[in-house]
Amino acid sequence: MEQTTPKQLNILLLLYRFRFLNRIQIQKLLNHKDPRRINTWLKDLTTRNIIGRKYSTKLLANTKPAIYHLATKSRAILLIQPNINEKLLKRVYREKTRSDKLINHCLLVADLYFLLDKQAQTNKTKLHFYTKTDLVSHYYLPYKRPDAYIAIESKQQTKRYFLEITDEGTPRFMIRSKINQYIEYFQANTWQDRTDHLNPTMLFVCPEELTKIFLNKYILQMQEEEPEIDLEFFLTTQNQINSNQADLWERVED
Repeated sequence: MEQTTPKQLNILLLLYRFRFLNRIQIQKLLNHKDPRRINTWLKDLTTRNIIGRKYSTKLLANTKPAIYHLATKSRAILLIQPNINEKLLKRVYREKTRSDKLINHCLLVADLYFLLDKQAQTNKTKLHFYTKTDLVSHYYLPYKRPDAYIAIESKQQTKRYFLEITDEGTPRFMIRSKINQYIEYFQANTWQDRTDHLNPTMLFVCPEELTKIFLNKYILQMQEEEPEIDLEFFLTTQNQINSNQADLWERVED
């Protein structure tokens, strides 16, 4: 079996959790100050086909950092680590062929983690962030797991959230279906019965403003039809995230 350093193993575990990360994100997640050292670890892992690398040589795209994912030889290394799902590791054979839509989706999850972590540090709270991969064994969650489960812990209370990212070009019937899934899930009291916590607040990231307007209107309609459901929704757009706006989330209300 291939050998890795502890830091390289950390990189593999991060890629297992987030699936796709660029070099800058990996450096931030490792809290490491030296990009040259990060590049050395990544180059070694790539050369040995433990991880894969996506990098465009096109004029505008080549200013973007390379994107990394697990490759075939990572499977044997990760299988002996605790809390690793063997079935999920089968995807390492196909990660190099994944669509740009999925890759950008995963990168956005990591960017949201950084934003939330920064806010938590500013507010002197503690952030707990669980990706879709982290949630795979939580069978009481909706069948299609949220992109992340988030808990923000302060001395007074812990606030809990489900994060959903809607990709560009997603048909509106699929967006409606996702909202309906959560309403049905919380109607069944599955979360409260299994966790003894109040329902998490829903955070939805929209690709642009038109989708946000549509989603806001549809959620209000569903809340009128199902007034007994105690569920809050907050919306934002990818542009708002990219511009690092202070007031990132807007509550759905009349």
